[in-house]
Amino acid sequence: MALFRAIESTKPAEERLFHDPYAAAFLSGYHQTLISGCRVPFFRKILAAYIQLRWPGTHTAAIARTKLIDDMMIQAVREDGINQIIILSATFDTRAHRLNVGKPVSFVEVDHPVTQHFKQSRLWELIKSPAVHLDYVKLDMNKQYLADVISPYFVQQRHYNKTLFLWENLTTHLEARHAEAMFGFIRSFPPGTQVIVTYPDKAVLENPHQFRGFSRINNTLRRAGEDWDYGLDPKNITAFMHERNMIVRYDGGADKYRRQYFGEKSRRMKGYEYFRVVKSELK
Repeated sequence: MALFRAIESTKPAEERLFHDPYAAAFLSGYHQTLISGCRVPFFRKILAAYIQLRWPGTHTAAIARTKLIDDMMIQAVREDGINQIIILSATFDTRAHRLNVGKPVSFVEVDHPVTQHFKQSRLWELIKSPAVHLDYVKLDMNKQYLADVISPYFVQQRHYNKTLFLWENLTTHLEARHAEAMFGFIRSFPPGTQVIVTYPDKAVLENPHQFRGFSRINNTLRRAGEDWDYGLDPKNITAFMHERNMIVRYDGGADKYRRQYFGEKSRRMKGYEYFRVVKSELK
């Protein structure tokens, strides 16, 4: 994701969907060289075409999905009164630093301590005086649950703050167990608490060869240590959330959110339709 955000950020302001000046800092030297080359439009188009050939739909879906979640967050703060955003498995998410939400909001990032240390070391080289309040919560999902590690302060403040939870890439059974614990934890929050989750359609795991390019994408994910073994059925997502005392406000795959941001161009964007975004709200 950091690579795709970095590529998008090399486009002229009038062309890009968002600007992430920090994404490239998390990349290897090789990939940073590629990003430098992307400032040349022809090279950027060649790289995008190569990505589409090797991993169909991943690039355009990631860009549109990032923009969609950006807009959901901004709307939640400006229109719904959200003033605290908790990002689970934050990895290299930089929304706390790059989004202009227009109102005071506190961010909490939850992730593995090793990932957090690397991220902080890179960001501190770029951001000497952070403009937003950001708390880091360390969580090793092999040993702990969110309720075990999050500060009592955040729990005590749940009736004073209106909270949005974000969890991108809910793709494994381990993460699913943590998600269930998260939904149980959220039940103690007031109505109107929001949750945004991204997930694969479980059909892609059951019949991978029926989905364009997924077998190759899945092989790449496995080599990178990401073994998808969990998905949800979009047809049952409303019932799934209802069982967890949530109301679905949005659910859509890459075809839907690409169309929202790329318009007619999205007709030529194929692949990764199975990766979805669901936004829900606590009853």
